Amino acid sequence: MTKPMSRWRPASWLGLGLLLLAPLGCGEERSCGPGTALVGGKCIVLVDAIGCGPGTSAAGGLCVADVAGGPDTAQGTDTKEESDTAVATDVAADTDTVAQTDAVAATDTLAATDAIAETDTVAVTDAAVGTDAAADTDVALATDATVETDAAPVCEPNCLGRVCGDNGCGGSCGSCSTPAKPVCNELIGQCEASCVPQCTGKNCGDNGCGGSCGDCATGNTCSDLGTCVADAWTCDKEWYAAADACDCDCGAPDPDCDLPFMPLYGCEDGEVCSAAGVCASKAPSGWTCNPLAYAGQDYCNCGCGAVDPDCAAGLPLLGCQTPGATCSATGTCVECAADCTDKECGNDGCGGFCGSCLDDVKSSCNGSGKCVDPCAGSVKLVCETAKCGDDGCGGSCGSCDSGETCTSGQCLTDPIGGGIDSCKGNCGSKAPSGCSCVAGCEALGTCCDDFAALCTCKPACTGKSCGPDGCGGTCGSCGVDKPFCSDSGLCEATCAKKCDGKQCGPDGCGGQCGSCAAGETCGFTNQCVPAKWKCDQSYYADGLACDCGCGAGDPDCTKPALSVFGCPGGVSCSASGTCSGTFCDANSDCGAGWCMGAWAESSSVYSGICGTPLQASAAPGTPCEYSEECASNLCLDEVCRTHCGADTDCSSSERCLGLPVVDGVTGGIFGYSAACDLVPGTGASCASQAACAQPGESCIGRVDPLTLGPRYLCELVPALPAAGASCLIMACPDWQLCVADKTGAPICTAHCPAGNSDCPTGYGCVQRALHNAGTPDTSDDPQVPVCVPN
Repeated sequence: MTKPMSRWRPASWLGLGLLLLAPLGCGEERSCGPGTALVGGKCIVLVDAIGCGPGTSAAGGLCVADVAGGPDTAQGTDTKEESDTAVATDVAADTDTVAQTDAVAATDTLAATDAIAETDTVAVTDAAVGTDAAADTDVALATDATVETDAAPVCEPNCLGRVCGDNGCGGSCGSCSTPAKPVCNELIGQCEASCVPQCTGKNCGDNGCGGSCGDCATGNTCSDLGTCVADAWTCDKEWYAAADACDCDCGAPDPDCDLPFMPLYGCEDGEVCSAAGVCASKAPSGWTCNPLAYAGQDYCNCGCGAVDPDCAAGLPLLGCQTPGATCSATGTCVECAADCTDKECGNDGCGGFCGSCLDDVKSSCNGSGKCVDPCAGSVKLVCETAKCGDDGCGGSCGSCDSGETCTSGQCLTDPIGGGIDSCKGNCGSKAPSGCSCVAGCEALGTCCDDFAALCTCKPACTGKSCGPDGCGGTCGSCGVDKPFCSDSGLCEATCAKKCDGKQCGPDGCGGQCGSCAAGETCGFTNQCVPAKWKCDQSYYADGLACDCGCGAGDPDCTKPALSVFGCPGGVSCSASGTCSGTFCDANSDCGAGWCMGAWAESSSVYSGICGTPLQASAAPGTPCEYSEECASNLCLDEVCRTHCGADTDCSSSERCLGLPVVDGVTGGIFGYSAACDLVPGTGASCASQAACAQPGESCIGRVDPLTLGPRYLCELVPALPAAGASCLIMACPDWQLCVADKTGAPICTAHCPAGNSDCPTGYGCVQRALHNAGTPDTSDDPQVPVCVPN
């Protein structure tokens, strides 16, 4: 199934954000936001705005490894000699100035010799820094203690888009103190209402929420992977009960050995893993033949001291010397007993004969072991078994049909095609030998012998006087006295209409079985289906289930005995085709529960219904393909989501937007559900492109979760593709729309909420559909202004 174009991923904007923070060109000025300072062309978090992990200290907006020997002196075997060390003592400095003398001029040095007099300057050197070097509260002074290759490691905290959790340097991006959202989702760095236990693939150990995924039985210990492993296990713990192979000779039995079709590891050829988990010969005690022959799936090995399982499979007998011998149920050879009772000729059943027919007349042995005249009677002896060919008496047992050849008295179908002079695989061209497989070769006499059989259709008109011949033609037409052609291909005076079970569609006699009411269409099942129905037409009134959320009511929903599809368990479907449950907008509506799933609240709007989080599924923000993968049972745009009624239900970096609910079968859009979505940039509301003043931001039309119309936000986007780029083959980026221009050609274009002033030269602002509202009816498609060529 082709999935709809995925929206941006939050991580993909990190590179863009860093690009925007790169140093500007000569003469351009930059300023940094609150809590940061401009250092080497980058905005770096100030000391009091970050927390550093153990063994590091904040310096100049960076987490720098602590230096042994005190804050004012760098000591160690790699310390520079005095002549190479910059020592600054009791330096008097002006406001916002760092003074430095005789500095080592390494590649990482930011401050030149004697002094740098600039507001908010940070001086970073590779030399040891002396006492009292920084003389102002606005100055951040950092040291690396040694130079170049011996420099102390530096960690740059990253809290972009995160409000809690690890900052990448052992510190924290913040904590969750709001009672409504007390738990930090470490994966995305956002505060959430409750913790989702993570027990997928685990049967013991911590569930990530202060609870347990289970306890191990006596004699087993919980591994670091969260799986119970036998204490006696000596192999890699990841192999135990991994459902990948039967691992033998590992100190304890592997549960995988009880699973079917598991490959065996740790044993030699001809060995199996015993119930005790040790390698043993697969041949039973007492087996005297080659151990590899036991159950070798090749022969029934008999007389080997034990029964070979291959004997039950009917494989060829091996090991018995007497012709006609068999292998008994105990695995021993049983001699064949010849039987010639009432026979004067023929086989004795053990490879011998019961006699020969020496009479000149009765010279042949029949199937009963009697000597007879082969040419006596109406059916000659040969013809009792042969269907064709010579009967041995000057006559024939019969002949074969066209396309058959008599072989050993039996008619066998001739093989069709193959070889250098065959049309097999060559219809419409030539065979390798040069004979033709092209229509019209008959007139030229150049056809391959199998051209007609392989490259032409054989009309099927036997017993028919009208109707299709199976090759695109007809078997004839009917006259005035019998104008109707029946299904059997015979002309009839009257026509039997075929309308059983049909509400509409052709009746087979040139008429219709009925007509549909206004707002209905005749489906391919010959049933009248509401025009707003958006599920498979065959589901409508199929008598199998009540299909809810399909844009219109299903008559099957009036039958209480049928199951309901499209609503949570225990929730019925209304007459309008929407779920009858109590809907929620956010987790805060559900007390201790969550707002779960996406269920039809109207023909286009999908909302959640309060329930219990799926304990073994993923937390919001995790990539997904199916809703069942998510603790919220809500996978939209390939990310696990949480419901929202407003932006306040989301984190500061998210907005409450309408995201498409996609049909998992067809990939079509059923409708839209309100959910929290990360927005790159400020996410501020805008009414024109000029309203987005931040560099790199554009005014983008997203889907409003209440109106399903456009909601304009300022978002960071890469440089827009060339105006009017075709979207016939390649999809547009999700901050643009694929619309028809004035010639009808599909193009990618930008939004123009303020009208023509938002469009480039040569373009005008026109109305186009933002989306289809999840219904086949185009009249309810929300419109949005976009730029198209004049």
